[in-house]
Order: sequence, then structure tokens, then C-alpha cells
Amino acid sequence: MKSNPGFVGFDGTENKRTILALQNVKEIAKIEGDLNVLLRRPHARAKSILSKLNRLCDVSAYVSDKKDKETWETAGFQVEGGYDDFFANSDFVMVGTPGDEELPYVEAGLSHDCFISLMGGADRSGLLKALEEKKFKFNDQLKADFEREFFFGLENYDSFLRAKPRLVQCTSCNTSGLSRMALAARPLGLMAVLGNIDRRHGDPHNVVRASIGAIQFGKGAGHQGTDAGTIFEEVKFSVRASKVPTIVPHTNFLNLIFKGDVTPAQLVDQLSRTREIVVIPYQDEGRRHEWTSEILEAFLSGVERPISPEIFELLVSDAVIPFKLGDYTILQTVSMVEQMSIAVPNHVESYLLSAGYPSDGVHELVDKTLGVMHGIWPDNLKC
Repeated sequence: MKSNPGFVGFDGTENKRTILALQNVKEIAKIEGDLNVLLRRPHARAKSILSKLNRLCDVSAYVSDKKDKETWETAGFQVEGGYDDFFANSDFVMVGTPGDEELPYVEAGLSHDCFISLMGGADRSGLLKALEEKKFKFNDQLKADFEREFFFGLENYDSFLRAKPRLVQCTSCNTSGLSRMALAARPLGLMAVLGNIDRRHGDPHNVVRASIGAIQFGKGAGHQGTDAGTIFEEVKFSVRASKVPTIVPHTNFLNLIFKGDVTPAQLVDQLSRTREIVVIPYQDEGRRHEWTSEILEAFLSGVERPISPEIFELLVSDAVIPFKLGDYTILQTVSMVEQMSIAVPNHVESYLLSAGYPSDGVHELVDKTLGVMHGIWPDNLKC
């Protein structure tokens, strides 16, 4: 099997991690092919990341603008070709640009018969409308790709494999977290998920907004619950997304609503047996895991992955609060989502989907190759 993956926005928050993860899985799955990246502006971060990728896995670089070719080559990088060459030589293209910049790459990729994988922040309806205005030629199946559910491989890999799409949209970091919670809780009779996500906005380029009092609460329900609802149609979601000045992962305060009696212990057991979820004990040999920073320090100190100790797992506290309301049980939970990497295993599965990799064992392959764990921290973990 051979399939050349290509990356637009290769130096982005999630894409640079996806490249390394995908390369590892590709080798274990025995899928041949080159790793291609599309170079845009030759700024310092892009040069640094490209240099690191070349040291770790060797990538083939193409320039989007010919006038930048000499600048990249002068910096010591080999350029294989231009914009059209990138798409012609890529079977799979992961589009990881900032929002509202995906259109030209989606159009070029589809024109070159590439499989397109979009990240969670893309607006498929807007892309479809823009392509229709440009008179792009669609068949019914391709148009359906813009309208189908979000790709969340742990739940719908097999159905997507049967559908053979040319374009998928992966769940975002927070939608991945919601979807993993729903996947774990559904066997217990999950009916609805209500709550709030504290989205971080304390990245270095947002210094002013990162002041200690700069919290922006969500006006209404965010897209995360709506997106997860396309995957779990039997579950109702209403999740507010607020912005909080912190550089630690997003923190979710979610109320899971069940019909009948469900105990915290039952939910913890389900969570621990669901892939890519790690339960963090609140009490740990006399220590309390009650601060997000302490949880991160404890977890990261025991996990090392390429470039940085990334968090692929959804981290859930076992401090679940039960609340009975008539015939219903509400379980109040707290969980943490790492923006930079939690969606990466799903991105990798979208590549395996594009290559027609069979569904049997695909999740085990990805988790074992990347070291993605599930279970109860720290003694009862497995991939």
C-alpha cells in the first residue's frame, strides 16, 4: 500500500504533531509514501519546525509561491516543486490553516483528486457555498461529504470506510473530548450533556486578553455540542464555551444526564475502559489532585512523546458528583482537553481511512503506536 500524505499549515498547533504521529503509524501499518509539506511564508517558526521535521522524519517541501523558493533554499532547505506539484504528489491532504483560509487548498486538493481532511474549525457549509459560486464541478457523493456528520473514528470509522468519502471534517479538540465522554457514557443510558467548557485564550500572542480578569463567557451554546450531536444523534447536547485566561488545557464542566439510576463508580468504570480517556484519582496516596497545574505536572512527568510531552488523552477526574432528580440521574464531571494534541489520533485515523485501511484493529494500531492510553492513572493503564 502506498499513500503520500500532504500538510498545509504544517507548522500549526496541531498539524506539526499530526505529521510526526502519522509518520509513526504509517511505518507500523507498512504504508509507503512521502511526507509532503506546503511552504508558505518563510517566517522563523516555519523554518524552525521544518528543520526539526527534517531531523525527525524527512519531509518533501513544496512552495506555494515561486518567489519564496530562493529564500527557502538560501536558508538551507531543499524545495521539490511548486503549488500544483504539492497537490499532484499528495494522495491525502490535511488542511490545518487558520479559519477562513481553507478554500484555495480544498479546491486545489479536490481538483487533483486528493482526499481532504479538514480540522474542526473549518466551515464546510461556507466552503461548499464558495465552491458552488466558483462553478466547481460536484457529483452527489462529493456534495454529501460537505454535509455528513463529523469524523470521529472511535465511533464512525467503519461507516465512513463504507461511504468512501473524498472529504471529511475531523472533530475539534473540545468536540473530541465531548465525543469521548459520550462514547463512554452511552452504554449507561446517556440522554443529554449540559455544561460549560472553559476554553483557554492565554496563548503568547494574546497577552492583553490573558490578563487575570479577562474572562469572556459564552453567549449561547457553542458549536462543540452541535458537532458532537452529528455523531451521537440520540444524545442531546447544550454546552456553553467560555474563554478563560489560562495556558493549561481547556477544562470541561459537564453534566451527564441519564434515565434511571447510574452511580459515579459505573461512569468511572466506563471511562476507564474507553480508548483515549484516562481517569485521574482525586486522592492519590495522601495527595490531592485538585489543581489543574498539579494534574498536568503529575501526568506529564510520566509520559514522553516526540517534540514535547503531549496529552493525547482526555483526562477526567474521578470526583464525580451524583444528583438525583426524580427518575433521572445527573453526574457532574470535570475533564481536561489539550488543545494541541487531543485530536491528533483522530487526524491520523482520517489518513488511514483515506488509504482504505481496514477497520478491524485500527484504533488499537493507532493507540499502541502513539502510546495513547486509557484506564485509571497511574497503575491501571493500557493502550
